[in-house]
Amino acid sequence: MVDDPTRRTFLRQAGAGLLSVPLLGGALAGCGGNGDDGTAGPEGLGTVATEPPDSAAGDADLLNRALATEYTAIAAYNAGAPLLEGKTLAAAERFLVQERRHAARLRGLIDALGATPEDPRPSYDFGRPDRAADVLRLLQDVERESIAAYVEIVPRLTEPDVRQTVASIVTNDAEHLAVVREQMRRWPVPSAFVTGLP
Repeated sequence: MVDDPTRRTFLRQAGAGLLSVPLLGGALAGCGGNGDDGTAGPEGLGTVATEPPDSAAGDADLLNRALATEYTAIAAYNAGAPLLEGKTLAAAERFLVQERRHAARLRGLIDALGATPEDPRPSYDFGRPDRAADVLRLLQDVERESIAAYVEIVPRLTEPDVRQTVASIVTNDAEHLAVVREQMRRWPVPSAFVTGLP
């Protein structure tokens, strides 16, 4: 952990990392599959199929998984906001609006495929954060899990337009992660390639 990053170093690190995510999105948007072994995704998010889907139904299943990550993020920002203040609260409120937009976009994509979007769970167990630092750790974990899930999901989508839209969502989530980490007084982008993994 770095307690006092200089502005120049921060901008260089953040710029390199955030630029890599759109490049990732563009690269993934052109992929059909990556041939991995289908191992489990982030906790609570299940697994990704071992073969790329070959139908709109397969895309809809993947989009519903992505939608589940957005519902989790929405719930986390809602739960944590009362413990935040100042610029941190303003950022969290802005990110909550963006997460809701992500969910709406994903629901629209699923509808367009003729499938039914999943609904949010009735409740989410985030423990009992009782101070801002706990909330920031929670938001960091949720954004990381979301990015990790998207990195697995995006290359498996069959429709290029759908891949591009979903890749733009993961880019935005990477920006959220960078800001949350900065509020934690950590390097916003610890490596030049954002994967969602610690």
